[in-house]
Amino acid sequence: MICLLVLLPATALPLLAVAKATRVVTTQYVIAYLAGISAATVFAYWSDKKKAETASWRTPESTLHLLELLGGWTAAFVSQRLFRHKIMKGEYQFTFWFICVLHQYLSFDYLHQWRYTIRFHQIIEPLLK
Repeated sequence: MICLLVLLPATALPLLAVAKATRVVTTQYVIAYLAGISAATVFAYWSDKKKAETASWRTPESTLHLLELLGGWTAAFVSQRLFRHKIMKGEYQFTFWFICVLHQYLSFDYLHQWRYTIRFHQIIEPLLK
């Protein structure tokens, strides 16, 4: 239940951003991509959990984080709770939640025509010269 209370509001901004993006990209492609990356993420978590139980070669954490970064973060959130995997590892969770916040920021900024990223770039550009 707590899982749903966190997941539902956390997906609001990304879903709005996806809805806006479907004006540019065909809806079927967006749905197919999100379904594919989510399926790959769930499989990676399930597979890594099974490997951990049998002391087999593990899926690198960087691979799991890459899947989250590519859009599988919601599937990762659910998989962590479903398989009870990676939820107690502090460093892993820090990176995972950073990726979730990054997705929130990018969704918010995309919905505002990249206003904040453009402003940040305007501030930082003179400092880099």
